[in-house]
Amino acid sequence: MRNLWLISIFCLSALLSNAQSDKLQQAKEFFFHHQYEEALAVLKGAKELVKTDQEAKFLLAICYFHLNDLNQSSILLKELVKDDSKPAYPECWLYLAKVNHAMHQFEPAIKHYKDYLRRMPVGHPNRSMVWDAIKRCAIGIKLQYLQAGVVVENMGSQVNTADDEFAPIISPSYSGKLYFSSIRPGNIGDKRNDKGQIDEHLGEFRSDMFSCEVTQGQWGKVESMHYLLNSPQHDVLLDFAPGGAILFYFKGNTPESGQILMDTFKRGDDRVLKSDVFSGPINPALGDGTPHFVNDTLIYFSSRRPGGYGGLDLWKTTFSKGQWQTPQNLGSGINTAYDETTPFMARDGRTLYYSTNNSACSVGGLDVVKSVYNEASKRWTDPSNLGIPINSAGDDAFFRVSKDGFTAYFSSSRKDGYGKRDLYIAYFSEFLPEMELILSYNPQGSPIKKESSPVIQKDLAGAPVAVNSNTPPVTVPAVSGFPPIYFQGTDAVLDEKAKAILDKVVASLKKHEGLILVITAFQTGTDNAANRLFKGIQQAELAVTYLNSKGIDQKQVFLRSANAGQVELKSGECALELSFFKPEDFPEGVSLPDLEQGISAAVNDLKWHKNLMYKVQVASLSGAFKGELLDEYEAAMVEKNPTLPYYRYTLGAFSTYAEAETFREKMVKAGQRSAFIVPYIYGIRADKMMARRHILQFPDLKNYDQQ
Repeated sequence: MRNLWLISIFCLSALLSNAQSDKLQQAKEFFFHHQYEEALAVLKGAKELVKTDQEAKFLLAICYFHLNDLNQSSILLKELVKDDSKPAYPECWLYLAKVNHAMHQFEPAIKHYKDYLRRMPVGHPNRSMVWDAIKRCAIGIKLQYLQAGVVVENMGSQVNTADDEFAPIISPSYSGKLYFSSIRPGNIGDKRNDKGQIDEHLGEFRSDMFSCEVTQGQWGKVESMHYLLNSPQHDVLLDFAPGGAILFYFKGNTPESGQILMDTFKRGDDRVLKSDVFSGPINPALGDGTPHFVNDTLIYFSSRRPGGYGGLDLWKTTFSKGQWQTPQNLGSGINTAYDETTPFMARDGRTLYYSTNNSACSVGGLDVVKSVYNEASKRWTDPSNLGIPINSAGDDAFFRVSKDGFTAYFSSSRKDGYGKRDLYIAYFSEFLPEMELILSYNPQGSPIKKESSPVIQKDLAGAPVAVNSNTPPVTVPAVSGFPPIYFQGTDAVLDEKAKAILDKVVASLKKHEGLILVITAFQTGTDNAANRLFKGIQQAELAVTYLNSKGIDQKQVFLRSANAGQVELKSGECALELSFFKPEDFPEGVSLPDLEQGISAAVNDLKWHKNLMYKVQVASLSGAFKGELLDEYEAAMVEKNPTLPYYRYTLGAFSTYAEAETFREKMVKAGQRSAFIVPYIYGIRADKMMARRHILQFPDLKNYDQQ
């Protein structure tokens, strides 16, 4: 009887042991398929196993790490390394380092990385990886105390989940709308393996495309895109064509086995079951991905294709002679033996943002950096890290700056998020000057598709001017026949006399399509220059609000505020001078009897109608300039395009680039590190392209172009 009892106990013990072993194998299967949540659930249900089995406790600690519970992971790892009864896995020190690294505790992370190195045999393949991690921690130590000038926020639980959100793409049409891709439960097709077959046990959901919007100041209203776009395969939004008429997206079972498709936003019955295939040279089978469609003739993308420097490299392809050309590697100034990916070109056409895990300039995994192309030397500058808090110990990528120049969106796998990767917003305290590029459009606002098409170049600080490949543009000087609008102090409303004047302006703008109204404010008072200029432009914005109510598009108006100079005004009084710009393509012979009385002495006093003038922009801000700088130098002015949220402050009025450069350097030494030179041609603020077209007329512009 006793023997039977012993046999029963032995059998029960064996069954329990087998059950524990089965639990461990089940957890390991989930673990090696990166299904950490499922592995964690199995291990938490086998508490005795975790207590007695070192491997089970180690796997549990790593699951907590991958699921962003760094505190619980650290507790278990420290228990393992302190257990004298068994030698701990060397990887315990590696993950202790990773925990500290993820929390930006760089010095303890370095110590644990070195603890791990001491336990590794010479020649171990992980040694170079660990030394790279130590280098990244050293960079983190340097960057963590630098003044950032940027605030980063998680987009919140209405957008992000415990799963994977990535690749944010800013809507080209709506400022409060964002598109992104996500791998999350509920996506079309359920869980599938790499062959596309349903596998509820070890399969994963595929990525679908989504949109979200700002409602009541919060990001939310997440909606899946059309069912003919999302599918049981991976569907990843890549980019929009300029103007937003075409959506580019990837579809495939794996990143290497799909294709890039185009959707033209057809509605209802006009939709077809399959989008058009993009005919360009980007081939996922070669490791091509993350394309950025800069314009109709230029694409940047990342690739593992032959001919690179190692890992992912950045490449570009251009459209010429009716076809996309063979891609070109961006060279050693950008690419390294590490990964370079998710490129984004700023609006100036030469400032490139991208992500790299190069240990020479990364804090953690992929970091966002930027490089500027120097036209004179034909080289890219060394990449500069955007710093913390944009970058972290995780992978920070898909960085894109909004057209407002103050806001950027990106994805990050940092461990303080909701899940694998989350979407984040970066708010810059100062305007990014590389986002100043002038946009091109034709008079009807439709996309330009042919190189020979006439283009209207609309300056953000002035009038549109026609561009033709054969003849340089000539801008007609400003003309106006309307009296100034006067304000006593800072009136918050327009009086009836002012409205009567603006009603006539409305009639002229509607009668003569293509004219641009320029409102120049002159504000007097005892305030400093910065406050006077800002008060003046606020008065001008009152006029814009009234014009909008009468059906005038904001694109037809431009504002500027300048020192009163010789204008005869009482202290505290404001005057708004009204003038117009006519583009070169304005119909000849059109009589403008109500606009022909010339330019006021006040506007002429601004020196705006010199053939060539340089000013130095010292700031782009969402409000008033702070400090006394604008009082210390002449020709202070603030400019505002009503369609954009920022004000641009400039100083000086120089005849040559050399004079302007001397002044710019002075501004930089005075603390205005983002100061840059802006040329004005015929009174119009010019970009690089416009300047190049006028070099024959104004040879001094060559000095500006070479910078």
